[in-house]
Amino acid sequence: MNWRQNPTRVAWLILVISFFSCVLLAISVPVGVRAVLLHSSRSKFAFLQASQGTAQLWTPNSADASAVIDRRPIPEGSRIVTDSATKAVLTFSIDEAGQLVLATVQLSPNTSVQLEEARSPRFNVSQDPHRAELALGSGRLFLTVQEADQRDVQIRVVTPNAAVDLKSGAFDVAADETEMRVRVRSGTARVESEGRVAEVNAGERVNVLAGRPPEFPVSDTVNLIVNGTFVQKLAPLWEEFAEVKPGQQPGIVELIQDDRRNAVRFSRRTEEDVPNRVGLIQAVNRDVEMYDDLVLRFDLKVLYQSVPGGGEKGTEYPVMADLFYTDIYGKDLHWYVGFYNLELPPGSPYPRPSGERVPLGVWYTYESPNLYELLEETRPARINSLTIYANGHDYESLVSDVALTVQ
Repeated sequence: MNWRQNPTRVAWLILVISFFSCVLLAISVPVGVRAVLLHSSRSKFAFLQASQGTAQLWTPNSADASAVIDRRPIPEGSRIVTDSATKAVLTFSIDEAGQLVLATVQLSPNTSVQLEEARSPRFNVSQDPHRAELALGSGRLFLTVQEADQRDVQIRVVTPNAAVDLKSGAFDVAADETEMRVRVRSGTARVESEGRVAEVNAGERVNVLAGRPPEFPVSDTVNLIVNGTFVQKLAPLWEEFAEVKPGQQPGIVELIQDDRRNAVRFSRRTEEDVPNRVGLIQAVNRDVEMYDDLVLRFDLKVLYQSVPGGGEKGTEYPVMADLFYTDIYGKDLHWYVGFYNLELPPGSPYPRPSGERVPLGVWYTYESPNLYELLEETRPARINSLTIYANGHDYESLVSDVALTVQ
């Protein structure tokens, strides 16, 4: 058709095309803008540091590993590996300073994990959650997920055998090529494999074998500690104590909420160079000779300590645990473990700390080895009491979710 011969038809054609173009733009532009506002995301801040030994880090654009000891930011796509002598802590936060922590991921020895993504909504109008995805090749992760603002947090852990979705709570995920195990200390986990989904609640665990759907969740262990989550008032199950020289100000024990969890705070900030001790003790009085596994587990956060390392005698830590037990020979014994952050300065006369160094200001999960194996020559037959305390001069620390489990 020659437009010169029929200009009216051409005019109508142009008018119709313009009309539909206008309608398309009128719809697509607002829809596109809305999609950007509601669903666009940005990288979340992720920080890695070694709490013991030296972690190995491969960034996306590097063929060689970097040694990580101190805290440093890492990008999406990074792979982290710990050897048999290394533990590391990976934290996700919504601020560059790392103060508003969304999740803490502890890497146990002999663990390999890749940070696939760590994203937050770009705009506040979005209702999408903060999210992160980890690919756990092998090893064990302790995860603590919490809300730092009014937005939900979703963490996904993918293993060779299954995937697990986590929201707020505390979790233990272990995996290798043949099996995956998920333990839920608080919150709920959603485990998916071979088209089947298992909901795992607090106090339960589930196993997933390679090529099989998740097994049914079962009760995890027997906890000998009562009110270890501090959801009730401390007395009478926990007894408070404070030891200090006469005339000196003692430390303080108080029940608080931190990161939306119940916790106990030990604090003393007087700048007085006076040794003191403050804490909680619970009488257990349970026979444990018939069990195969005995494990102490709790969460802790060190906020301040004035005495570096473990102090002059190697016993002054801002968080300590004392398990008082009777062995199979009828002898009363103590087993201790301590935690600190402040390193000894060069040339310090103090002994090298025997406790475990933990990051400052971050919730850290401690789980002991099987104490029957660790204390094989003096195997516990009866647990008399458990003491959780702070020992030193000035300090501030938190403890939560205390459990002494048998199986």
